[in-house]
Formats: sequence, structure tokens, C-alpha cells
Amino acid sequence: MRDLISEQLQARIAHRIQELESLPGSLAPDLRNKATVELKALRLLNFQRQLRQDVVACMRRDTTLETALNSKAYRRSKRQTLREARMTEKLEKQQKLEQEKKRRQKHQEYLNSILQHAKDFKEYHRSISGKMQKLTRSIATWHTNTEREQKKETERIEKERMRRLMAEDEEGYRKLIDQKKDKRLAYLLQQTDEYVANLTTLVYEHKAAQAAKDKKKKKKKKKVGIEKVECETER
Repeated sequence: MRDLISEQLQARIAHRIQELESLPGSLAPDLRNKATVELKALRLLNFQRQLRQDVVACMRRDTTLETALNSKAYRRSKRQTLREARMTEKLEKQQKLEQEKKRRQKHQEYLNSILQHAKDFKEYHRSISGKMQKLTRSIATWHTNTEREQKKETERIEKERMRRLMAEDEEGYRKLIDQKKDKRLAYLLQQTDEYVANLTTLVYEHKAAQAAKDKKKKKKKKKVGIEKVECETER
């Protein structure tokens, strides 16, 4: 029963030490000082308990005839124990500094990754905007050229139609009208298909690039989450 109570007490002490070690850096100075005093007291608790046990054991040895006559039994070991306590505290401070250094380094890497992602995102949309502007200019040029070519073709066919009409070539006149309709329709369909194909290609490229960016972003978030959990575990 005594061992169980002792184990429970040790577990509560260890839990309290973890809570004090994980306090935020923005804590008020007076609260931080109290937490520091409590943390050091808890760390020295085991040392004090061991020291108390050593004193009791030493007193028990003094009550026997053998230890009373043995001068070597009175050699003090307190200095060595204090030295070990100081070394332990020094190692704990060094470990805490290393953990803080790793935490800051990971945080800086996380910020750098966010800045790089923002830069890539901006550059990507700048590239897409440039492509869209280029496509818009190409479409405007295509419409201008198409209208000019259609106008030339219309004028040519109109002249040819008037010539055949004046020559009373009714059959040739009718064929010319039918030919004009077919060629114009075929030309418009061909140009429309080319425009739709170019636009579809650009849309596919945009979707593929966006999907790659989203996948890369999810991968970075997952990696940062794992590093954050590891950092909290180290604390």
C-alpha cells in the first residue's frame, strides 16, 4: 500500500514538472518566478528524500558498536551528492536550451516555407495572367483578320456574281451563291474549332498546375504538423 501511494505521488510530481516546463514564454514575470521556484523545488524533492534517508541510515550506524569505533564510517558524502545535483541541473538547462533552439529553427523553416509558397503562388498566377492576356490578344487578332478576309472574300464573290449576272450566266450565278455559303461556313467552323481547342488546352494546363500546387501544399502542411507534434513531445 505504501509503495502504491509513493508511485502515485511520483506520477503527480512528474506530471506537475511537465506542466511547469511547458508554460508559455508570454507568462507574467511574477507568475514565471513562482513557477520557476516550484519547478526547482520539485526537482530537488527526490534529492532531499535521498539525503534524509542517508542521514537516518548514518544515525542508525552510529548506534552500533562497530560504527562507533570505525572512524571511516563518518566520512561525509554530502559534497559528492550536491555536485551530482548541480551537474544534473546543468544538463537539464543545456537540454532545454537545445530544445528551444530546435523549436525556433523549425518555426523559422515553417515561416520560410510559407513565404516560398506565397512567392510561388504569386508567380504562378502571374504566368497564368500573362497567358490569358496573350490568348485574348490572339483572339482579337483572329477576329480582326477573319473579318478582313471575310470582307475581301465577300467583295470578290460579289464582283464575280455581278459579272456573271451581267453575262446572264444564271447557272454559274446560283453555283457561286451556293459556293459562297459553303466556304464561309466551313471557314468559320474551322476557326471556331481551333479557338475551342486552344482554350481547352489552356484550361487543362491550369487545372493540372493547380492540382500539383494543392498536392504540394497538403504535403507541406502534413510535414509541419508532424514536426509540431514532435516539438511538443520533446517539451
